Amino acid sequence: MMRTAAFGSIFLALAALVACSGSKSYAKKAGKLDEAGLYAEAAEMYLQAVQRNQKNVDAKIGLKKTGQQLLNDKLGAFFRSLNTSSDKGATVDAFLDAELYADRVRRLGVVLEIPEHHRTDFERVKGEHLVELYTEGQALLEQQDFKAAETKFKRIAVLEPGYKDASSLQSIAYLEPLYRQGKIDLDAGNYRKAYDELDKVFSKDPGYKDVVQLRNEALSKGQYSIAVLPFTSTTKRDAQASRMQAYAITSLTSSKDPFLKVVDRENTDRILDEQRLGLSGVVDEQTAVRVGNLIGAQAVLMGQVIEHREEPGTLRKSIKQGFESYRVKRKDPETGEFFYETKYRPASYTEFHIENKVVSSISIKLVSLETGEVLLSRVIDEEAKDHAYYATYSGNKDALVPMQNGVAATSDRARRELHGLLNAPQQARSTAELSTDVLRKAGDRIAAYVEQEIGRILP
Repeated sequence: MMRTAAFGSIFLALAALVACSGSKSYAKKAGKLDEAGLYAEAAEMYLQAVQRNQKNVDAKIGLKKTGQQLLNDKLGAFFRSLNTSSDKGATVDAFLDAELYADRVRRLGVVLEIPEHHRTDFERVKGEHLVELYTEGQALLEQQDFKAAETKFKRIAVLEPGYKDASSLQSIAYLEPLYRQGKIDLDAGNYRKAYDELDKVFSKDPGYKDVVQLRNEALSKGQYSIAVLPFTSTTKRDAQASRMQAYAITSLTSSKDPFLKVVDRENTDRILDEQRLGLSGVVDEQTAVRVGNLIGAQAVLMGQVIEHREEPGTLRKSIKQGFESYRVKRKDPETGEFFYETKYRPASYTEFHIENKVVSSISIKLVSLETGEVLLSRVIDEEAKDHAYYATYSGNKDALVPMQNGVAATSDRARRELHGLLNAPQQARSTAELSTDVLRKAGDRIAAYVEQEIGRILP
């Protein structure tokens, strides 16, 4: 720990030394540039020097002098634009460029001067420019050129936040085209597109015109409802089929797609009971269509667990040979001083390995109730496994080293690998836990496939 802290201190000291050295080098180059009359280049070089070391007084003095000269040039450009140009926007930008440079230098501890009369001139021309922008923005709104109008009002927001009602007009310029396009798509039956556009309007301003009503209408007309019929199993493991169905429903109802609607499971089960259709009855497309129509869905999802295999592993163990280190106190015959010698005695330890595995395969079909067409047919394969690989030793674990070629393997790597085994977890996840993972992942994949298909169906 002390060695690490010392190294860190040395590193910081070296970094500071490099920074100071770099700062002096930049300042020296800046001085030569200034002597040659290249004060703009010198100012930038002095600025780099101060950035590297803000305690470099010579660099700050040089930046104060050359930076002020460069700032005066920028202010001169502003003054010329003010008196000769009709482009008030360019004049405003010229002053802002000068002010930005002064702020950049000020953050390094060097203050440059902007005469007050320049600030007065800037405020006057900025006011005139704001009037221009506001007038132009209103005219563009009237012409329904919303994109150009938004640009004008954005510029106002940058120059003077809170100027008149420019903020609300900027919102209108942004929202109105979205609102109009949303209405067009709604009338054209492009419900998903209409919803996306109207939802953007709603997110920015929920009270904008009748956006709430139109957004809800797009969702209501475009929503696609599916019923999840009881899953079956070819392996006579009905419990796993029911669990798979439950995970599929959970993933579907958690979908972020607002157009995907899952018919209530209790309603589905009730109608199945009323029609006396057991799990074995819902196995083909024709039956699914009949049941789906009774439920009031637009499509039905059927599933069948083709395979669900849980493979609990067998714990395997093997005896390994190693060595346990110990220390013996010795006396140096020449100096008479005592020292400790490390020796190794044979030892044996036990390695264990177990792996649990679950494999599942599920077939799904999404059937349209309008046409009886199979919209989606997939076989989903999932696998999960976990293992425990560890070692036990009845003696001093910290002193144990493995055997390699009949001798003690004392390298750091050999020690780390063995001690990793001695401290490794001794339990693998159970097949019950792995089974839950497999079914949950399969449920998520089912939902993803259904979402993808619904997105393809709905414009």
